[in-house]
Amino acid sequence: MLLLRPKLERYGEVREFSLDTTAKTLSAEIMLLGEAEPLVISEARYRIEERGDDSFLIVHHVKVSKRWLQHLIADHFPEITVKIPQVVKALIN
Repeated sequence: MLLLRPKLERYGEVREFSLDTTAKTLSAEIMLLGEAEPLVISEARYRIEERGDDSFLIVHHVKVSKRWLQHLIADHFPEITVKIPQVVKALIN
């Protein structure tokens, strides 16, 4: 959650976050600024990729509760890449 908070604070507040390292899935609830209902992320899958000395969290097959955002993700962001520190990699791998 500490990895995501700074990346999302401009857009809202992460209220819940869970990670299943066995199934390699994550879910979250984010209260977006100006919205009455939270955005729910479910069934998102992830994998870890190494590129040189860097590690990246690749999130894919994301399911969200807002239909317009689901379409945007499907059309333009089939994979979301986030660089992660080595210490975080050890926790989620």
